[in-house]
Amino acid sequence: MTGGGERAAPVVLRPQRPAHGGTVVAHRDGRPVLVAYAMPGELVEAEPSGRRGGVELARTVRVIEPSPDRVSAPCPHFGECGGCQWQHARYRRQLELKQQVVEDAWRGVGLRLPVDTPVLGMEDPWRYRIRGEFEARYRAGRLELGFHRMRSHAVLPVHTCPIHDERIERALPAFRQAAEELGLHDLQSLRLTVEPTGRGLLWCAQRRGSSPGVDPALGVRVAELLPDLVLLDDSMSLEIWGLVFRVRNDTFVQTNYRQMLVLYQVVVEMLQPRPTDSLLDLYAGIGSIGLLVANQVKSVLAVEENPAAVRLSVLNARINGVGNFRALPGRAEEVLRHLRTGRHQAAVLDPPRAGCDAAVIAELLRLAPDRLVYVSCEPTTQARDVALLVQGGYRVRRAAIVDMFPHTYHVESVALLERAA
Repeated sequence: MTGGGERAAPVVLRPQRPAHGGTVVAHRDGRPVLVAYAMPGELVEAEPSGRRGGVELARTVRVIEPSPDRVSAPCPHFGECGGCQWQHARYRRQLELKQQVVEDAWRGVGLRLPVDTPVLGMEDPWRYRIRGEFEARYRAGRLELGFHRMRSHAVLPVHTCPIHDERIERALPAFRQAAEELGLHDLQSLRLTVEPTGRGLLWCAQRRGSSPGVDPALGVRVAELLPDLVLLDDSMSLEIWGLVFRVRNDTFVQTNYRQMLVLYQVVVEMLQPRPTDSLLDLYAGIGSIGLLVANQVKSVLAVEENPAAVRLSVLNARINGVGNFRALPGRAEEVLRHLRTGRHQAAVLDPPRAGCDAAVIAELLRLAPDRLVYVSCEPTTQARDVALLVQGGYRVRRAAIVDMFPHTYHVESVALLERAA
């Protein structure tokens, strides 16, 4: 937009390299421009759409020379919805672009991603999300559910989403109908999670002026409209390698169940758990990784900040008969300060997007476990933290990229570090 509120004139650009965030970097008058909905190497006409962090943004409005890897997006909301960024790219090419993003993040801190790093994608990269979070809005008295528009807080109503489990998509009109029948006019958001191997649909809704929870009357009516599903308002079951985990609405869950199994397999193969290991499981959530390897190690100490997740991890240990698992609540850096050096031979880290606090890295260097497996959903913060660990005496031995979120810019990467002798 210009200063007078008019749209800026489109410009012709040839973007070249993918940027983290789902855009492609072009240059205009020697300055970078982040172009949305383009492909590397294409010639596009793009409309300037603002700035972010001092860098110009633009949106593709016409493709002049298309990439051979450009495809038609199957979702009718693609281009407006802020959820997906790469539906216009052939899936094989998406994996290559994500690998470039991770390589660039590591290169930016002076590291090289191991040359044999695999990129593990999906055979069928659709209908993979088992959890969906939908925003509510009312128009002409009618409830609409959807997602935020790209780079906006405005809600885009959706009637389909091909990356969500079909049962979640089917539940949306049922919740809309039930809310309207009951005269609910203050719904703000709706969270739905389905059991991958069961019939359960875990749900909660947030109404204006209240905390997320359940409305019994709403649940009863929706259950009538979805007789093939079992509505759950407290927790649901998640089966992983023969173990059963309880999951709640207020605890984190990997939304791609199929790729979660791939991710955990990568973690365990890198970790190479041993009977003499005392394992640190940091940012442990409901305890899934630690409990999955508990029968292969001496002990597991899980550290998690979310009290609800800590309680569930203890419950999950009890459900699965695991006796060598202990969970401590608190911030990782605070808990680690009270641990003695040399007590833990291995550690798994799975921090949020912000990565590890500098104090966590310092404490890990003090505790000096022989092996660290770092799981990350944010390449830039993982690269930053790995560089600090390398400076502190660790070496990168292996890495892997797991595509947990096809058609979006998000990517999961795993690194194995070993303490130099």
